[in-house]
Amino acid sequence: MRIVKRYSNRRLYDTRASRTITGFDLARLIREGHQVKVIESATGKDITVEVLGRVMVAETSRHSSLKEAKEFLRELIVTGGDKSMSILRNTVLASIGALQVTKAKAEKIIDELIKKGELDKSDRKKAVMELLDKAEKSTADLRHKIAREAEKAQKGVSKLASGLGWPSQDDFKKLDSKVKRLAKKVKDLEARLG
Repeated sequence: MRIVKRYSNRRLYDTRASRTITGFDLARLIREGHQVKVIESATGKDITVEVLGRVMVAETSRHSSLKEAKEFLRELIVTGGDKSMSILRNTVLASIGALQVTKAKAEKIIDELIKKGELDKSDRKKAVMELLDKAEKSTADLRHKIAREAEKAQKGVSKLASGLGWPSQDDFKKLDSKVKRLAKKVKDLEARLG
């Protein structure tokens, strides 16, 4: 089994050859008969289907005409049945970069796919729901990543400030508390003298 790692910058790394490869290199490996498994470097998650789906779409662009590419995809769907349709649909939806997709936008995207003959009209409702689900998941994932990065940044700033000897939020709270106590004592002292 040939293990390929995909890094956060979308680069693919062939662990056996110890080098970065392209999607076309990955397609060549598969044509040569290698069993390939693509894993996400950071999480170890198996993302073979997603990456191979994108490679498949890129491979269709090598055909000399759009008609040949459509015929290739149509044959794949016919011979592969529901599984191929699922892979193709997931690939198309993932390649859209679905983020913050409204129902109207999702319907427009799916209607375009139907118009181009890339999706059957009977699958419209299901495809719209899948696109909205993927958009929601993408948005949640992005928010989670942003929150994680913000937390890291906050910790980094706190560590830097501490290293430079700058006062922390706790220091300001303690100082504020002392100022309030002093102000109260001054007021009490004024009341006794006055």
